[in-house]
Formats: sequence, structure tokens, C-alpha cells
Amino acid sequence: MSARILYSLGRIVFIQLILLFGFCALLARLVYLQIYQDIFLDDQVFTRLDSQYYLLAPRGKILDRNDQILALDIKGYSVGIDLSKFVYEKDIILFLAEQLQKDPVELTNTLTGKSSGYKEISRNINFEAKERLQTKKIPGIYFRENLRRSYPEKDITSHVVGLTDIDRQGIQGTELVFHNELLGEKGSFEGIKGARNTKLEGNRVEAIPGEDIRLTIDINIQSIAYHELNKSVKKHNATSGSIVVIEPKSGNILGLVNYPSFDPSNRKNLKDMSRLRNRATLDVFEPGSVLKPIAMTAIIESNKVKDSTKINTSPGWIEFEGFRTSDFRDYGVLSLSEIISYSSNVGMVKLCEDQDILHLTNYFKRFGIGRYPTSIMLPAREGFLPHSSQFTLRDKVSSCYGYGMTLSALQIAQAYSVFANGGHFVELNLFKDHTFDEPYYERVIQPTTNSKIKQMLIETVNSKAGTASKARLDGKIVAGKTGTAKETLEEITTYTSTFAGFVPSDDPEYLAVIVLHGLSGEDYSGGKVSAPLFSNIMEQVYLLRDLKI
Repeated sequence: MSARILYSLGRIVFIQLILLFGFCALLARLVYLQIYQDIFLDDQVFTRLDSQYYLLAPRGKILDRNDQILALDIKGYSVGIDLSKFVYEKDIILFLAEQLQKDPVELTNTLTGKSSGYKEISRNINFEAKERLQTKKIPGIYFRENLRRSYPEKDITSHVVGLTDIDRQGIQGTELVFHNELLGEKGSFEGIKGARNTKLEGNRVEAIPGEDIRLTIDINIQSIAYHELNKSVKKHNATSGSIVVIEPKSGNILGLVNYPSFDPSNRKNLKDMSRLRNRATLDVFEPGSVLKPIAMTAIIESNKVKDSTKINTSPGWIEFEGFRTSDFRDYGVLSLSEIISYSSNVGMVKLCEDQDILHLTNYFKRFGIGRYPTSIMLPAREGFLPHSSQFTLRDKVSSCYGYGMTLSALQIAQAYSVFANGGHFVELNLFKDHTFDEPYYERVIQPTTNSKIKQMLIETVNSKAGTASKARLDGKIVAGKTGTAKETLEEITTYTSTFAGFVPSDDPEYLAVIVLHGLSGEDYSGGKVSAPLFSNIMEQVYLLRDLKI
């Protein structure tokens, strides 16, 4: 009996010792954590209870001159998959791929390989796509609300408005130039969360939307120009085209379009990256006869010819420095005005033969040729104007009818605005409330010279033999000049067709430059392709304006 009692007491004492040891170990652990791990524990508690995240700032809108929206942020959704809950079925994969516009094989590869975790499979889907996905009730699919960039006018304004990347960072056009202004400031929320991530309380700092940017573009004129250019490029089988429409007195650009274009809201199937290029500011080319009125200003102000000067252009061609220059036909004896309105290359060669090279290049520079059009702020090229020391005698006479130098459509518009503004150079502008410096404004040719050139441009459009007769407009006098430049590359010859003109001639309200590249059919001249396009556009512009009045 006593042996059993001793055995039981021994076991009880042993168990008590184990419990005492465990208690001491637990106490020691608590002391250790309190003294040496207090910061770690605080962080763990804070992590589990704290809710902290950023609030996206709406990117500023891009607007036209009348506050029509060209770009804005709209609500979008990201799509994610909880891989531990997702069911890998062929029908589900195909449905997801269709709704998210993804390749089924690529989507499968994205989702396979891990059995758990969270995987984002798409960014910035719209509300309709989210609704369709939710209706399917796919296990493990989640949505997160965010912002995505939208462009209501699509390909019509893409080259001036530009575009952003998937994170709404500006990468081209106005979106890039004014990225910091459009960006805004992120907001934040920091507080305590409860069960199922419910926000109980906390501090919320609202996001500050980005600044709105207003362009000088008139979306109505922009739209008219784009659709007419689209039709003309297809009709004449051109490779590309550009149109610039400006308000001469202010220098404001009312329309700047290119074709081919692209839809910045939907670029998934865009393969031809050349569509992204703003051809009106970046593509430079030999302008051809559209440059003749500019050369004529230098000729008139050189005082080496009189207003009554007549030039014999027979037999319709001329040999100069080993090169032959020809006219469309033998025009015979021509006045200065007829040389412009008939677009006589022979006449320009004979007039330029005695001109000083430095005098000519200085006048070209006055019209902005060979100079970066920085005032518009978008990326642009300066073109090519050789230094006067690089001109040969042949280069000199070629420059007088538009060869040996290059310009963009925008630079031609800038140059012709001098004639529309009475001889003053007025810098072009694309943004209503933003400029680098004070706009450059200077008289570059004499008023009397400008009047003579303007009359030549009027005759080019309105005389019987003028090359730009198809640019006429009912009820208004148009002044302008055509240009046709030939280019041969790898034994393939194509033409660039140009028209630059303004209306009405006495008090210009609109000036437009029309350029089509890569023409090779029967109709390729400025008079047959670009001049009628000017007339079509201006007819609609005035009709629209009259309807508003």
C-alpha cells in the first residue's frame, strides 16, 4: 500500500516539475519578446489591422478650343485570379480569352505553373466587359477598380492629343508634352480595418485632379479635314497625307490631321508603327512650286527686276549648268504674275539666275524655312536649308522652284501665313493657355511686296490658266499656290501634291495646307489632287459656321 502511494506521489511531483518548467519557459519567452521583439510585434499587429493605400488622381482632361473633350480618365477595372480557387477548364479559358481579347494559349501559360497566389491577367477593362465576366460566375476571379484613359475622338485627333501607356503615363503628343501638368497628385487612406477588410476608421487625403489642357484645335474643323483627307488618300491611292488649318491673324492651329492614323483607345492590333508618326510636323519633303511665291518675294525686293518685266519661257524648257528644266508646255512670254499663276519653272530659273545666293537664303529664313517650329511644343523637324556657301549655281535656281530644300506641311503653313498677315511673321500656336515665350511677331516683307504676291496667288486660283482653279470657293476669293514634287527611289517614281492657300483673300479667316504623298496614278499634281480638297474642306467649314450663326 505504501509503495503505491510513494509511486503516485513521485509521478505527481514529476508532472508538477514539467508544468513549472513550461511555465518558466513561457515566462522567459514573454520577457524576451517584450524586451527584444517589441518593435517586430508592433509591426505585425499594425500590418494586420492597418489599411493603407493610394487614391489615384484623375489625369487632367485635354479639350479643344470650345471645351469639347478630346481625352479624359474614365473608370476601368483590373482582372485578377486567385489561383487556389480557379478552375482550369477549356471553356472558361476560351471565354476569358475572348472577353479580355487575349490569345488562349498565352492566357493558359500565364495561369499555369502555380497552384496558389494571385495573378493579374488584364488591366483597364471597361464596365461592360466586367459585367459579362461577372455573369459567368467564374471561381476565383476578382476585379479592382482603377482609372483608364479614353479618347472620344479616336483617330481624328490622335496625333495632336497623343496617348498614354497602360499606367496612364504620357508617351506622345500633348499627353507627353504636358504630362506633369496633367498628372495631378495622388491621395491616400490610412486607417484600421476589420473583418473581411472593412475600413473602420482612418485618415483620408483626397487626390488632386490634374490640370486640364486646352488646345487651339476646333474639333469640327479637325473632323472635316480628317474625313476629307481619308477619302482623298484612298481615292488617289496615296501612301499618306497631312492637312494643317490655321487662323492666320492669331497663328492658332485649328486643325492638324494625318492619314493613316490610329485609335489611341485601342492599339492592340496596331502593327504599322508609322501610323503613330505626326507626319504634318515630322515628314519633310521638297515642296516644289508651292515655294515659288516665297522666292518671288526675294526677287522683287532685290530691285533687280521691275514690275513690268517680261520673261520669254519658250520653247518650254531651259538648259542651265548641264541640267534641263521644263514647263508643262511652252507658255511663251510671261509677266511676273503669270510665272506664278502658270507655275513656270523656266521663268523662275531665268529670274533667279542673277540673284545673290545669300539674299535668297536670307529670305527663305525669314519665312521660317530651316528653323524648328518650337512654338507648337510638339516634336517637329526643322527641314533642310543649305548654308549659302553650299549652294552651287544650279542649286540656287532649283531652290527658286522648290527643290534642294525640305519643309514639313506645318512649315509651309507657317510660311504662307506671312502672305495672309500682310507681310508679318506670326508664330503658330497649338495651346490656348501655354506658350514658351511671347509669340514671335515681325514684319519680314514690305506691304507693297506682299500685295503683289497676294495678287499673284489670287490669279493662280481665279485666272483661266491658273494651276489652282479647282481651289475656288463660291462667294469668296481664294488665294493660293499649288506644288507638285517628283521623287524617284529605286527606279520607282512618285509625286507629292501640295496646295497652300487662304480665304477670303482680302481679310483671311482660314489658311490651309494640303499635302498628299506617294501619288503615282494619272492624277498626281497639286492642281488636280490637293486644290479641290482645299475647296471641299472650306466649303464645309463655312457651311458649318453659317449654321451656327
